Amino acid sequence: MPELPEVENFKNYIDETSLHQKIAAIQIAAPELLINTTIDILRDTLTGNAFEDTFRHGKFLFIRLQKNGFLMLHFGMTGDLLYYTPDKKYPKVYVLLIQFENGRNLAFSDQRRLGKIGLVKNVESFIEDRGYGKDALKISLEEFIVLFQKRRVAIKTALMNQKIVAGVGNEFSDEILFQSKVHPESKSNVLPLEKLKEIYQHMLAILQEAIEQNADRNKLEHYFFLDHRKEGLKCPECKGETKLRTIGGRSSYFCPSCQKLYT
Repeated sequence: MPELPEVENFKNYIDETSLHQKIAAIQIAAPELLINTTIDILRDTLTGNAFEDTFRHGKFLFIRLQKNGFLMLHFGMTGDLLYYTPDKKYPKVYVLLIQFENGRNLAFSDQRRLGKIGLVKNVESFIEDRGYGKDALKISLEEFIVLFQKRRVAIKTALMNQKIVAGVGNEFSDEILFQSKVHPESKSNVLPLEKLKEIYQHMLAILQEAIEQNADRNKLEHYFFLDHRKEGLKCPECKGETKLRTIGGRSSYFCPSCQKLYT
């Protein structure tokens, strides 16, 4: 599932490939993914327009249009982008295809069709109206501590709640908690202040390094739970067996020996 580092990578990809090119036409293969717009409005808005720059908040990517606001993309569980030249075939499974006048194309693929496509007039209003929290790389330590000390839920659930902090998903939350030595079922509001500080610091460090490595998991093998999503593996720290548990409806991998449970 694309989390903050993957979406930042998509942002950089758009910046490098797709800006300042006039859009000739679009094809929409999954109208059920549209929010705040219709097929006709999206087509009319994008045709003849161009991408000016990009902005990311959490797992959302906003592409500023030359006129009429932003194109908003959320990548769901399987979203991906591909910019390609006329001599290459476009992906067989795409939900939105943007065709530029220069003959190049940008395809948004989403095999499970859990993403979102929309038009947004004002990014700040969009985020505020939906109650999303601050971006995980922009929230301050003080803000982080205040928010997490109020939550009477598992720390894993709190970290993944986009209305508390935006951008952290299932896999990165597991790695953040493993590095912090905190059991994912620990209650957020009972964690010692020092542990909350550790979680915050590991969150920033892991997300930033993942961005620097273009979200390439092969370059992040030293982060155990980003690369080893399986129960019963040997923990690299204590050599005990890793466990799998469903927490807040999501799978969570952890080491019961290394990660302390705070209740």
